[in-house]
Amino acid sequence: MKRCYPPAMSSMRGIAAGIGYSVIFGFSFMMTKETLEILSPMELLAARFLIAALLMSALVALGAIHIDFRAKSLKLLALMCLSQPVAYFIFETYGIANSATNVAGIILGALPAGVAIMGALVLGERLTAIQSVGLATSVVGVMLVALFGRGNTAETRAIGVLFLTGAMLSAVLFNIVSKKAAETFSPTERTFAMMWSGAICFGIPALWQNITGKGHLSVLFSGVDGRVAAAWGGILYLGTLSSVAAFFLINYSLTYLKASQSAVFTNLVTVITVLAGIFIRHEAFSWSQGVSLGLIVLGIAVANAKGAT
Repeated sequence: MKRCYPPAMSSMRGIAAGIGYSVIFGFSFMMTKETLEILSPMELLAARFLIAALLMSALVALGAIHIDFRAKSLKLLALMCLSQPVAYFIFETYGIANSATNVAGIILGALPAGVAIMGALVLGERLTAIQSVGLATSVVGVMLVALFGRGNTAETRAIGVLFLTGAMLSAVLFNIVSKKAAETFSPTERTFAMMWSGAICFGIPALWQNITGKGHLSVLFSGVDGRVAAAWGGILYLGTLSSVAAFFLINYSLTYLKASQSAVFTNLVTVITVLAGIFIRHEAFSWSQGVSLGLIVLGIAVANAKGAT
């Protein structure tokens, strides 16, 4: 259930959670790339969510966290889990596989705008003028990053655009439903349900892949070399931080912020990803990227500034 804090404190808690999940997701792309050199996308999803589900179950057993689904309607929770992680990750995985990076960035970058529209229609959230300007500025920044990127639109197929649109709409639905579910379920309960739904829905096809000899999970136990160690590191990062911690922070931020204000932090992921590429992978950095990242940060700050709620 949602605790009652003074408005200013609640807003700061939501903003801190938004920054936290953006930083975690920002580094997850590098971890995903390392792990996909060994595992298939479905195997990676199954492994990360199984680890996340087992971790949360262990915390429940130890009494570190508390969940209680008794006397609560699970229909809304089931819809939330169906939209995220199940539908979103399926659409995103196959969408990116059939699209150029810049196209994927543009479509997924429209998430905050979609959440703002649906938040107004479904939740009755009203955007102030300054919040609308901030949100639009952030979305423009993401689109500029994508347009100035090196993605080749010739790589994009119609099915890829369709899948990416499905991913974006799934994420919009998740933000709206999770915000509504916050009235009944705590952030921990929502996250627990999401982790087990992902473990089951992705685990079954991944298990089938390995039973039929098309999987690669056995490689993880074939010995420790550089690739295997990197894959295990990626799985553990994605399973603990990118799944448990990040999704808890998303659900937490949705408890205290408008759905549109929480969703705008997804654009900060772009900033973290680009900066990680520059400082860790030593990728090139252009003035256009600097302007684009500046717009994203400015937009997020304006959308969540005092007086924007």
